[in-house]
Amino acid sequence: MTIPHSVSPHWVCDAASLQGMLAAMADATWLALDTEFMRERTYYPRLCLIQLATDSASAVIDPLALADLAPLAEFLGRPGLVKIIHAARQDLEALQCAGIRLAGPLFDTQLAAALIGHPDQVSYAWLVEHYCGVTLDKSQTRTDWSQRPLSEAQILYAEEDVKHLGRLHQQLEDTLLAQGKLDWLWEETHPLLAQAAADDAPEDAWRRVKALSAQSAEVAAIARALAEWRERQARSADIPRGWLMKDEVLLEVSRRMPDNVTALARIPGMPAPTLRRYAAEILAILATPQPVLPTSNASWRLNKAGQRVLGELQDLIRRQGEESKVSPTVLATRRDLEQLLLEGMPARLRSGWRAALVGQGLGDATAGLERESLRQPAHG
Repeated sequence: MTIPHSVSPHWVCDAASLQGMLAAMADATWLALDTEFMRERTYYPRLCLIQLATDSASAVIDPLALADLAPLAEFLGRPGLVKIIHAARQDLEALQCAGIRLAGPLFDTQLAAALIGHPDQVSYAWLVEHYCGVTLDKSQTRTDWSQRPLSEAQILYAEEDVKHLGRLHQQLEDTLLAQGKLDWLWEETHPLLAQAAADDAPEDAWRRVKALSAQSAEVAAIARALAEWRERQARSADIPRGWLMKDEVLLEVSRRMPDNVTALARIPGMPAPTLRRYAAEILAILATPQPVLPTSNASWRLNKAGQRVLGELQDLIRRQGEESKVSPTVLATRRDLEQLLLEGMPARLRSGWRAALVGQGLGDATAGLERESLRQPAHG
């Protein structure tokens, strides 16, 4: 597709234009990056666009048209080149699925903003308006980025997602430096790159299941096995895991333990295609004894006394967040505090900047507490 000369981004859809873009960006010290991908009908995100910008050039890359992304992967894997992304986790996953792994450092503008007091889920559009005085166009938010050809308006819209990242990065970095928090950001983003490079094990798929912690140990054991099966099947067929079974259906199956196809079909929300194709596999899992894990956070919930203590800890975190100008949920989430009361100090509060900022205070606030007096069985 040919883009009119009046359009500012460089449209990259063949090997020659890719090489030209890489040459134009070769001397950059930082690189703004965003992606557009689709995954409504697939398990893996389908990378549809990659947007890049430096202080002197910008490009919108069509990975669907490029036969070889290796030169781009080599460029993005260059260590020392600062990659600037807003809310990077899903972009990193989409790039990884296309065979592209980023090397650090990674400057996540959403995380940076949270470290200086903005909400932890603050949007790119809000930050751009707040720091750059620019109101972003939202007319293409429902675009199907896998469709071709793209219009000039769609390409310009995609460019906006990286066009202001350099300026935003500079202002956020200046504030982090002034507050002595830039190293905190690197501490947060380094694990993001490591996680993107590692595939989640299907055996850990149960961690995604909503409300699993409220189930009995026996129900949770069945649900873990079903979640692992669902994850493997979804990957193999490249379909969303919810198409096989939504979480609430998976948990209802685990609670009812149907022993035949008729009973399985009575489960509310059980998809007919899943029943037709996988009923025997599901029933086999239900008929197989599953190991019940030792008592853990998933087996307990806080009682009324525990909820009162949790509220006190949340107040402590809010006060510390206000004092240190850090979003409280970045300091410690509700789940972190529940784990502290049910099991002990979470690993992420025992080291790094969080340990220095809130670890000691939380330890002092919970010293002498008897966990048994704060909890009750999750299913009781």
